Amino acid sequence: MGVAIRPFLDLLPYRLDQALIGSYLRKARIRHRRSRPIFAFPQPSTGPRRLFVDMSVISRHDAGTGIQRVVRALALSLIDEVSEGWDVRFVAATRRKAYCRISWPDPRTPVHSDGMEGRPGDVFLGLDYSLDAVRHHASQLACFRRSGGKLWFLIHDLLPLERPDWFGRNTEIRYKAWLDILAGVADGFLCNSDHTEVQLRCALSNDYGLTAGYATKVLPMGHRILESVRHCEAGEVCDLPKRPGTSNPFFLMVGTLEPRKGHAEVITAFEELWQAGMQEGLVMVGRMGWQVENLRDRILMHPLYGEKLFWFDDVDDPELERMYAACQGSIIASYAEGFGLPLIEALGHGKPVLARDLAVFRPHAGNGACYFPADANTQVLAQCVRQWAEDVRSGRIMVISPGTSWHQSARDLISTIT
Repeated sequence: MGVAIRPFLDLLPYRLDQALIGSYLRKARIRHRRSRPIFAFPQPSTGPRRLFVDMSVISRHDAGTGIQRVVRALALSLIDEVSEGWDVRFVAATRRKAYCRISWPDPRTPVHSDGMEGRPGDVFLGLDYSLDAVRHHASQLACFRRSGGKLWFLIHDLLPLERPDWFGRNTEIRYKAWLDILAGVADGFLCNSDHTEVQLRCALSNDYGLTAGYATKVLPMGHRILESVRHCEAGEVCDLPKRPGTSNPFFLMVGTLEPRKGHAEVITAFEELWQAGMQEGLVMVGRMGWQVENLRDRILMHPLYGEKLFWFDDVDDPELERMYAACQGSIIASYAEGFGLPLIEALGHGKPVLARDLAVFRPHAGNGACYFPADANTQVLAQCVRQWAEDVRSGRIMVISPGTSWHQSARDLISTIT
């Protein structure tokens, strides 16, 4: 009971705030927060600028999700690509402990765990998806800004705001509270796609009356998985034991099992195709998410589970690299995405992609991505998979690999916040 009620009590002030505070008062509050004066001392004439990179979530638990691959890849690339004018410091916060320096990526490396205080020229980069850390230490971030530092945040998507029915109630509240804080203090936002940038600007304008005073930048995403793994060699990937189902031809789905990913529809489509004689298997890679207990049971109890249908929830990045290399192609059936990292990861491995026809996926048309109708039922989806699979087998789909590396992404990031 105590464990169950703790999140409720922790979020209670935000539940009440979101239920009782109207649009006018919310916008007025944001104007007040952003109008607070900056009490900054002159920037030191010597020494590099400090870049504080938030790693609050991934430093405690790296779940290996797409978002965490992005966070890890950018953070590691920043170490290599940052110019001499910057001092990169990884920081983290917990519920009780404010943002302070941590030893990441190697916890054995000693660092002074000094607190994070801003000065002119400093930048705090909200790289990690730290909904709770930002909420618990909003005053520290506001103080950082008033001391002359700048606050930039990476935005992956706005799905909990737009489709709360796909998420738990607590996640919706946490996300809204996080965005509310960012609206009041952020100097800039890095977005993973044009689609996310447009949605973010609309949300900031409609919900907070914020149309100026901040910057946005679309940060091109890299695709090479091994750039997100510290000191990983190609030989290590080859030495990994093969998973069942990956020795025979298969199509790959990558992503956490959650309501918006479309796993159930794809399984139903493949059932029809297997019945008609299709030989390729379906391999799903992703951790167990939320609101998908029935889907989990359906997969594990499927008569073809372990023969044609496979689900692996413990695949790390080097092994995922090899699965992309071994598959015939990748299927992305999400109903919504902020970016869609598995799409460019597959294209980066020279593999064709069949994706739901969403605006966020359209920029990849002609590069090896094919589409099925956004509102397709399982019968239409099966027909699209059948035709696409034939095109894959015959080599009729030309794949053009994305050109951006994570190191280029890091250089663009530094250029933007400078």
